[in-house]
Amino acid sequence: MLVKRSIGLAFRFCLTFTLALLCGNAAVAWESAHGDRDNSGFVNVTTAPAGAGSISVPGLGAFSPGAGPVIAPDGTVYLATRQGKLIALDADGKLLWFNPFIQGQSVVASPAVGSDGSIYVIGVSRKRDPSGDPSKVTINSTLHRFAKSGALLAQISFPAHGGMGPAAASPPNVLNVDGGDVIIVPTLYAATPKSRPMVRLIAFTPEGQVLDDAVVRPLAADVTGSVDWGPLVDILPHANYTPPKANDLMDVPPMPGVAIGIDSGAPLVAVSDHEKELVGYRFANGLFTEVFRKRQGFFVRTPPVISGTRVLIGLQETGDPKTIGGLFSTTFSANRSTKIDNIQATHASPTRLADGRIVLVGTRGQVTVIDGNKVVGTKSSPGRSMASAAASRTHFFVSSEDAFTTFDAKTLAEVSRVDWVGGGLHPPAIGPKGHVYAIASNILFVFPPKFPFGSTIQQPQSGLTIAPNPQPAAAQEKEYKPPMTTGGNRLFACEELDQDDCGKGDHTDISLAWCQKEGYPKVKDYDVDSKKVIAETLDGRFCSRSKCKVFEQIVCANN
Repeated sequence: MLVKRSIGLAFRFCLTFTLALLCGNAAVAWESAHGDRDNSGFVNVTTAPAGAGSISVPGLGAFSPGAGPVIAPDGTVYLATRQGKLIALDADGKLLWFNPFIQGQSVVASPAVGSDGSIYVIGVSRKRDPSGDPSKVTINSTLHRFAKSGALLAQISFPAHGGMGPAAASPPNVLNVDGGDVIIVPTLYAATPKSRPMVRLIAFTPEGQVLDDAVVRPLAADVTGSVDWGPLVDILPHANYTPPKANDLMDVPPMPGVAIGIDSGAPLVAVSDHEKELVGYRFANGLFTEVFRKRQGFFVRTPPVISGTRVLIGLQETGDPKTIGGLFSTTFSANRSTKIDNIQATHASPTRLADGRIVLVGTRGQVTVIDGNKVVGTKSSPGRSMASAAASRTHFFVSSEDAFTTFDAKTLAEVSRVDWVGGGLHPPAIGPKGHVYAIASNILFVFPPKFPFGSTIQQPQSGLTIAPNPQPAAAQEKEYKPPMTTGGNRLFACEELDQDDCGKGDHTDISLAWCQKEGYPKVKDYDVDSKKVIAETLDGRFCSRSKCKVFEQIVCANN
């Protein structure tokens, strides 16, 4: 398969595979939003290219943009939904338990796993005054702690600082200090809906004690041209919320979490203020001490990465944040900074490969591989993306709108491509035995380390027995007439709930997502008609019209 290539500037921070493992933690578990605590997106295991033998797990619920799976060292996979449900699956996607723990709250970021196996997840609620006055929006956040069994251990309130908030829309990250965990969360507060939010960095004990509550960025009055409160919290739950598509990326990406590193036994923490400053702290005796504050002409809104004492973060140009970007690097140990231009803008965290090279996924699907002082490859992935890559010793995986692509970690060659719809919104993850996990159209796909024949379809939401692997020769195609949702309703054939601009593109994408959910890679045929029925989307939303376009028939095929 031909892949576009271009040349630009680059930067390299590790020289060999051995040095790469010394530069950061040689993680074998994906315990936080972007891999290990350092956000490197690298797991020191061997994987197979994504493709044959995949397992699809539909019906889990809806996932917020930027949120993805996290994985414990024993291979347990945890996900949290917008409906306020924490889900635990085994490595092959079989349901272990779920806890619908939040009443009136939504989860808008990935969970995190503590050193003792505890799972930390943040629930956020948003309430608007019936008068519609934007100044009367109430936002609240709670840090929930669960045991490995699914039992709720603690519900921890965030500190109040007046005004609007706390809005903890970032994923938590967990620092282990002297055998005890510290949960670190960037949190937003605002005086008014149009004011620039204050960003605070809060450190909790597992029992809920606040160790420190540092100001990353102070409150400010209404600022023309600044990033106001509204876009930052629009992903929080409200009645008219509609999930974005990868081809219609948010102007402002989700609030990023922190990166955590260790320097000679001293914990390091890097955080973005979600505007133009990257800030580094040392954490000692339960307190944050600021080490550096780097202000950029570009936006720094993505999750940072720590490797050794070096910090990297993707950039978005202020005038054209969806197209033009770069990579910024600085250090805790010395006042040295490097900025690399001419890279496609990114909403994703940089990913470290085993040999120290960096992979940066652009918003338009360009995948830039950075090595030394040059770009060794500019690959392409079909469709747009706001998802970081996931890397193993042997491969790196990229989720984009139209496909899930596997690249060889050494040669950078594309080795497999799985076509799908609705990708590019959630970072993939890698388990300790080499399973690869990815989300598209709110369906979890599991790509095993070895290739069994056929595909296995699981339905954990109903507790059904796992279906056996279908024999392709006996079921080359299957007709669904009509296809019905798990809620017993007709399958809606449009992306938008009001059916605006609904046409063949919508029908094609949704019918393909249906077939993939049922374990078939292709759509052979479909038929759509308008009916006065209850019409439901694959992610549990409903048509807002009295007469809705629904599928009368979908025919799925193996080839």
